[in-house]
Amino acid sequence: MSTTVPSALLEEVALIACGRREGKTRSCPSCERKAPGLVNIARTGALDALAAAICGDNIGACRDCRTKAETIIDEAARVLCAA
Repeated sequence: MSTTVPSALLEEVALIACGRREGKTRSCPSCERKAPGLVNIARTGALDALAAAICGDNIGACRDCRTKAETIIDEAARVLCAA
């Protein structure tokens, strides 16, 4: 498995984690910093761990962050499998 993550994937993951919505083109600096770690978790398919990392909660994650985690896992699989 390649350890190089395309920068476009990192940007997309950061934007998803930050809360992608119409008109928003960049994530906040905090989500940008978290993106490589989020991609690493997404590669494992660990939905609960990814959602908790996005949410920042050590106990669990909110529904919104679970949805973001599902989207990130799908996006990471699509991009990394195509590479």
